[in-house]
Amino acid sequence: MSNSSTLFQCLLGMQCQDFTIMAADQMDIQSILVMKDDEDKVLQISDKLVMGINGDSGDTSQFAQFVAKNIQLYKLRNGYQLSTAAAVHFTRKNLAEAMKSGNPYMVNLLIAGFDENEGGQLYTMDFLASCMKVPFAAHGFGGILSLSILDSYYKPTLTETEAYEVLKLCVHEIQKRLFLNLPKFQVKVVSKKGISTLPTINSATFMQDH
Repeated sequence: MSNSSTLFQCLLGMQCQDFTIMAADQMDIQSILVMKDDEDKVLQISDKLVMGINGDSGDTSQFAQFVAKNIQLYKLRNGYQLSTAAAVHFTRKNLAEAMKSGNPYMVNLLIAGFDENEGGQLYTMDFLASCMKVPFAAHGFGGILSLSILDSYYKPTLTETEAYEVLKLCVHEIQKRLFLNLPKFQVKVVSKKGISTLPTINSATFMQDH
């Protein structure tokens, strides 16, 4: 699989003081065919950690399960969960080692978590295992169209409702300007309460606004 296929998928994320919010398209596309339109690309890794993942469905499911099971194993063995930064380090290390082995996982990631001392956190990672902690991030062609909106409207003091509205602006721009059909975006929030799911953003969302 060439990495270009990950560009046809989209991940969006924002880190605020009390939470981190992430949105992902739900299309599973193989060549010119739509295999599924309800794919879950924002996966729960632990109680307060989610991973948004783009790539071939085989790579994404295998790598996400590997990370999730090992983080759960760590909790069982030690009695406490890895912090967001530690989980990101583990993920990056394994992504880099797979690449060096000659069998790379061609995936792009956003990792969102909440720690009691640090608050909301967001990390972006690409298939080369390059990683950075960021206030907001995006992957894919849709992400490229969204960066100017995120840059204009992002504030660390945004409420959950305000952050959701910013993501709606991004999705509306993607659906208006991108030649690809990305009709539905799932949205998940990580906060001190845990992980919650917000209403899916789709064409009906914008009809309700008018």
